Amino acid sequence: MASRIDTYTEMREGLNSILDPGKNNQSKWKEFLPETVETKKVKEVLSLFAKTFSAMRIYPPENPTVKNFIESLYEKKQEFLREYGELKLVVHEFSFIFKEDTVFEEEQKKTSLPFLFFKDGMRELVFNKGLDKNELQDFLQITKDNADLPLEDSDIVNSLWAKDFPHIRYFALDEFLDTESEQDSADKRSRVDKEELLQGEIRLSTADLSEIRKRSAAPAASSSEAKKEEEGQEITLEDIPLPFQTTAISREDSPKLQSMLEELRSLPPLTEMIILLFEILHLEERAQAISSILNILKQFYKEAVYKSLFTLASLILHRLQELKELCSGQHEEKAQMLESTLRHFKGESSLAYLKKLFMNGQIEDFDSFFLYLKTLGPQAIPLAGDIWEETRDPDIRLKASDFLYEAGKEDLASLFNLVRGHRTALTKEIIEISGKIADKRALPYLKKFTGHQNKEVRLAVIKALSRIDDASVNPILIGFLSEHDGEIRTQAAMSLKSSEDQDTAAFIFQIAEQKDFRERLKQEKKALLEYLADTRSGEASTLLRSLLKKRSILKRSKQDETRLCAVPALQKMGNHEAQKILEEGARFRNKAIQIACKLALRKIS
Repeated sequence: MASRIDTYTEMREGLNSILDPGKNNQSKWKEFLPETVETKKVKEVLSLFAKTFSAMRIYPPENPTVKNFIESLYEKKQEFLREYGELKLVVHEFSFIFKEDTVFEEEQKKTSLPFLFFKDGMRELVFNKGLDKNELQDFLQITKDNADLPLEDSDIVNSLWAKDFPHIRYFALDEFLDTESEQDSADKRSRVDKEELLQGEIRLSTADLSEIRKRSAAPAASSSEAKKEEEGQEITLEDIPLPFQTTAISREDSPKLQSMLEELRSLPPLTEMIILLFEILHLEERAQAISSILNILKQFYKEAVYKSLFTLASLILHRLQELKELCSGQHEEKAQMLESTLRHFKGESSLAYLKKLFMNGQIEDFDSFFLYLKTLGPQAIPLAGDIWEETRDPDIRLKASDFLYEAGKEDLASLFNLVRGHRTALTKEIIEISGKIADKRALPYLKKFTGHQNKEVRLAVIKALSRIDDASVNPILIGFLSEHDGEIRTQAAMSLKSSEDQDTAAFIFQIAEQKDFRERLKQEKKALLEYLADTRSGEASTLLRSLLKKRSILKRSKQDETRLCAVPALQKMGNHEAQKILEEGARFRNKAIQIACKLALRKIS
């Protein structure tokens, strides 16, 4: 064990080039992190694509099932393209890859969508924003038609090329030769040595040469040359008679192929090294050795954060947390050392450094950054609040809000600690986020803002209270009913929770019996009277009868408005007493009241 640990310094020196920010190394770590929302949406699109494809092969085009599937697929794709701009898939033989994640897999050749594209040379398929329904239907039809043909007769690449779709792109090899794709036996596939291929020469077996001669349109080689070849002599690509003309591929011709070659020549992925460290850490029981490994991980972690490789930093944190939970109760000393390391990583100095990176504009990938903050947990709430307040980019603000929502569910106190007197916009955002969380534990915090000088903040408080499904919000909402601002009062009245809360009902009775009740806004009066109607009490019936009958020469329009507000309340009450009152109203001389009462009676019956 000790000898393996001693080699870590050498490992780290060999991996410095991988940590170079000039290289795109973060993608290697995605498989170890929680699945992103974008990846989940791609999986949903492809799952629906497969179902639509299957339905089209079973039913005729005019069948409702096919139409429904196409409509659903179109809507799902449009939703994705509106949000992300494009959907780019790498085509493997039996799978589709999205940003290095396998998002669809089917290994049965006869039914495999990836194989249908792969066999004809397609290696990348892209759907762009602007894709319309007709274009999608034509694409699906081409896919279905080629799937119905025998393998040797179908060519989906040529079919797509002939159609020339404006919003569907693909990358296919110019001269694609899949010599064994039509054969079912895996042991008949050609085996090519990568090293020989990269050197521009390969050693061919007798079977290989025999197959090449069969396919070649060129004259057969002389018997002496054939004999040499059959003996397995080394030959170059130029010596092989091919049935088509090949040209060299330059770097400018295919950046993607060049990138693939660079990746092949690179050092082994850093993922393997990190996993090795954690495997050793899992097995190790000696405190000194554990400390040595943790120190190495600290160096990796610091360098990852310093170079904004947040996916790598997230991986290390995730693995440390998992290992700590595994050791708890079994190896307490080890668990404490892991916990100490985690606290160090999540400490204030780390958060201060992250803020510095943001302020200096050194963060480019905010998706991986906020995934990293999610790993840090509620400790990162102050940082996310600062980012929300400082940035003017709506996308970054949205990501910060999403993080605050998730972290706030764990720690409401830290969420509300962001609020300061001068941070009006952030205060309003925090209150709205607490409304989405809809936890009644937020009530003591929300109550503090009922007297806030900013009207938008007070409205946000009412909206947040309305989302909490608990009658304990009523005492706070009642306070808003005494406001001078009619909009505030109306929103509060409409947000009251119906219950048998006698205190709330008694307070509303007092308001409704006052002379200035008729001066309130129509929606406010309607909401308050309907709240009383929910009690279905004799006192509520008496009040509503009084309001319905009440007439006044002065301010007649406001009085009639109040009378009309009593009608839907009586309709909502719906009991025998309410019907009697409405029948009386249906005989009033006032035409508007008469019609409203008759309509309410009809709805009750």
